Formats: sequence, C-alpha cells, structure tokens
Amino acid sequence: MRRNLKIPTVISTIVMFLILIGCEPLAKETMDFYESTESIELSGENINSISINSYENDVINTFGKPTEVEEIEDPKSKYLSYDGVEFGFVDDMVIRLFIRRTHENSKIYETVKEIKIGDTKEQVIKEYGENYYERVESGLDTLGYFDKDNNINIEFGFNENKVIAVIIKKIGWEEDN
Repeated sequence: MRRNLKIPTVISTIVMFLILIGCEPLAKETMDFYESTESIELSGENINSISINSYENDVINTFGKPTEVEEIEDPKSKYLSYDGVEFGFVDDMVIRLFIRRTHENSKIYETVKEIKIGDTKEQVIKEYGENYYERVESGLDTLGYFDKDNNINIEFGFNENKVIAVIIKKIGWEEDN
C-alpha cells in the first residue's frame, strides 16, 4: 500500500517542480500551430523600412550604432539592440524583428497594420483577422499569425490584454527546428 502512494507523489512532485522553474511540459511551440492555422499576408511587415531579409548594413544605416550587440554560437546568429527594438541576423540578413516594452521608444514602432505597444488584443484581431493561434510563452498570452507563402510569422505578446511585445520572424531558421 505504501509503495502505491509513492509513485504518484514522485510524479506530481516532478510536474510541480517543472512548472515552478518555468518548464511547462504541456507548452506548445509556435510551429505546433503551423498546419492548423490558415495563412495571411505578412510580406509588407517592417519596422522603419527594415523587413525580413534586409541586410545588417540596412539596419545600421537606418537606426545607427546599436546600444547592444550579442553574438550567439548555436544557432549562429547575431542580435543588434536599439531602444525598444531588436533585430536578429543569420548570415547578415534579418531573420527576426522584435519590438519590446522596455523603453519609451518602443511605442513609436508599429506593424504595417499600425499595431503598437499598448494596443489591445481586440485591435490586433480587428487588423490581422481571425486566422490566428493562441499559446502561452514565458507566462505571456500570445497570439500569432503565419504567412506560409513568404515564410513569415508574427506574434503579439499580451499582459492584461495589452500588447507588450511584437515578434516578426522568418519561419524555418534553426531556432524553429
């Protein structure tokens, strides 16, 4: 009898530990929704004319010297950070644009459909439509869309129904695999 109680106790302890440290065993990744989500047009997405596949020099010419540069070995990539926005590169080409609510300037950046930090989930759905998926990423409610023809994904992170992050990224680069 005692042995039968021990196994469920151990399993529930492990699950609670994983949840507490932030490893959600049932969490879904972006690409888990790819097949079940209808495609929308995202090819015009840009931040101050910088879009997916723009070159690193284009970013530097548009935004100037970054406040921070981070180089990652695996997967090999580079990130240039500016006040309120970050660009990710592979082979000197933009693979990710990230507007984040960490600086007052983040409110000046917006998507092609004029969604910016502080807008509501309802505004996002009104502008981008009903072909979205929802998931939880790092504790944030996240709503996302795919452009399957142009291999682009956009995700909006929400806190209390307000946009606090926008990520536009190329589908299929190593981080997704």
